[in-house]
Amino acid sequence: MKKLLKSGIFLMVMTLILGPTFVHSFNSATHIYIADQVFPNCIDKINLYYGSIAPDLALYVANQSKWSTAFGDTHYDYKDLRPYAWSSIQKAFAKGWLTHNEEWGADHYAHIGYPINSGTNGIGYVIEKAQSLSDQTGLDPEFAHFVIEVAIDLLLKNDDPKLGEKLLSATLLRSWQDRNLLANVLVWQARVTDWVTLASAELTFRNLVGRYAMAFALPIPYDKYALANLGVQLAEEMYGITVTEEQLLSILEIALNLCNDYKGIIDAAIEEINQNK
Repeated sequence: MKKLLKSGIFLMVMTLILGPTFVHSFNSATHIYIADQVFPNCIDKINLYYGSIAPDLALYVANQSKWSTAFGDTHYDYKDLRPYAWSSIQKAFAKGWLTHNEEWGADHYAHIGYPINSGTNGIGYVIEKAQSLSDQTGLDPEFAHFVIEVAIDLLLKNDDPKLGEKLLSATLLRSWQDRNLLANVLVWQARVTDWVTLASAELTFRNLVGRYAMAFALPIPYDKYALANLGVQLAEEMYGITVTEEQLLSILEIALNLCNDYKGIIDAAIEEINQNK
């Protein structure tokens, strides 16, 4: 059982903070918040939310296939799924998907740059804040990205107390039609992966994001404690970093203070997506 738990933790980190382009992304709850603001009148919220986090599943699949060379990475070479969506469920999923893209969507602001501060020189918000956190605490730069992403999620939870429930619901209750839409595009149209790879990757993705969601959905302040406990495990598994829960809680507080200007960047991303959707 212990080996299985460690394996699950390892895969979670692979999904959440590795990968060549996902490493500086916003985290899942932030993507759901943005999608909710961009499409407030979307009736099918569950599949809208799942669509907003699914590009990270697609990137996970890309890392296991030839997608990065044959089809284009989901972050850098955005693929609009709306022309392929045939049902209202798939259309909701495709709407969520488009909010995540790196050309003009949420991940452009996280990875590449944002117009609020002209002095960023093309550095994305998450990258900039993670570097500051690393400089202040001596934390591994890559692990600092994870902490910053968690901090932004927690700050947005103050604006939307149901954000944790939304993330958990999206992970648990998404329609099978969402995966079929991805299969149509990735397996049958582009032929860059196969059905088994996609299905198994999605199962892993939902399981691992679900674990994060369960911790994040806990009432304040228990959510911080649960996420810090998870962070302790991730630090040891992936980076060989020994950190206590108390130390990580202290680091998380620093991250929260560093991101006290989060609302401006999120609002700017929402405005940009609204102009391009």
